[in-house]
Amino acid sequence: MERLSMSYGRLRNSILSARDRRQEHLEVYLMGRYPSAVFLSLNIPGTDKNRPGVESLFSRALLGFFTAFPNAGNLTRSLDLLGPYAFISLDREPACVKRRCIEMEGADPCARLIDFDIFDESGCQVDRATLGLPPRSCLVCGLPAVECIRLRRHAAWEVTGRADELLALSRY
Repeated sequence: MERLSMSYGRLRNSILSARDRRQEHLEVYLMGRYPSAVFLSLNIPGTDKNRPGVESLFSRALLGFFTAFPNAGNLTRSLDLLGPYAFISLDREPACVKRRCIEMEGADPCARLIDFDIFDESGCQVDRATLGLPPRSCLVCGLPAVECIRLRRHAAWEVTGRADELLALSRY
């Protein structure tokens, strides 16, 4: 049992370190003084964030973004314990960028795993609530995802299983 808690503690610290490094990257992008800073990542439940299909879906999301915003630039792409991610600077109004990204996130079932976070030049996140839009739906039941996560409405195997189904679809 002690070995398990030590492993959990190391994993937890590694996850927190990865989040801190991502936050540091974001702060660098915000210093670029573009109207929008875009953070692209994937919503992959479970501890393994680099399962089969992840890289394919991420590459498709990045390609879709640059197709929608061909003038985007200053790309930083990386991979860590939390999976692949990218930061992109964009000379467009943040609310407009967020609306277009929401369209991409809802474009097909696989895109449900894609997450575009948009920040304005002052570092404030432009999210769905800011735009008066409903929250993202749960992978399993369609209710607001944040509620299902908070209430632990679904077993971990249900959520990861649904994500794996979507990742399998993304490979085709």
